[in-house]
Amino acid sequence: MASSIEGLDRWMDNTLYLNKLRIDELILPGTHNSGADKKASILNFPQQITQDVPASEQIKAGIRVLDLRVRFEPGEADGSPKRFALYHGNSLNRFVGTDILDVLNEFYETSSSKAARAKELIILNFHQFDNFTEAAHEELRLLIDRKIGNRTIPSSFRYSTVEHIWNTLPGRTVVISYNQYRYNSDYWNGVEQQWSGENYISTDTLKKFMDEASSQPKQFYQLRSIQCAKYTGLFVPDDFSDKIDEWFHSRDGNSYIQRFNIINTDWSTRSGIVINCLLANQFRGRNK
Repeated sequence: MASSIEGLDRWMDNTLYLNKLRIDELILPGTHNSGADKKASILNFPQQITQDVPASEQIKAGIRVLDLRVRFEPGEADGSPKRFALYHGNSLNRFVGTDILDVLNEFYETSSSKAARAKELIILNFHQFDNFTEAAHEELRLLIDRKIGNRTIPSSFRYSTVEHIWNTLPGRTVVISYNQYRYNSDYWNGVEQQWSGENYISTDTLKKFMDEASSQPKQFYQLRSIQCAKYTGLFVPDDFSDKIDEWFHSRDGNSYIQRFNIINTDWSTRSGIVINCLLANQFRGRNK
């Protein structure tokens, strides 16, 4: 079941009871290596491609957490968007400023959908940093603040429900989760990543890992993700969308998906993960 259902670009606003939850309590669809898509001009390295479409299309399809791995390119001119490239092994010809931050502004400002998308909460998970210095972190912070600073949700609101955020901070819809240096107190702590530690594992072994990982208590107010991704023997990201639909099928408040928060997958728009998260938040919010 692919995530091509009309209205998924504004699914959070349309989900009953979701507003009763805190952001860390939400069940959110995320993409693993969000910048490594087929259109990123890296066809010489097909083993690095994890997504069918770029972040702009992922967001419109309902993905709400982007996994961002950033490489600092000091050889690029000051002010060039190429100074902060997304990477997966190699640089991906995707850049933080243009392919993530500008894309977010466009998503929220599209005139025909502006009102409908005004409550869609998106987490930018700055997960890995390559070739960074303290000065590079500061430069990236300034870039983020200049581009979307008026959209960010301060970390002090991690204690608040979504409803309180919507009512108190209209127009602020973006969480910056920063996994290393935190020059800005508005940034949230890095996402706790639950990963098996193995790229080449069977689907059954991955499921067993997720069973164990999901049984571990989560700290209050901490963002946490499960890496539901693996590779085939040819070092190509595996497409097991049928299993993702099976495992995370949201039937009721006791479904397996209720054990998770952020669910990161490869080939994310091939599965029904978004609609299952929508339903799961309804059950979780209603039970709360």
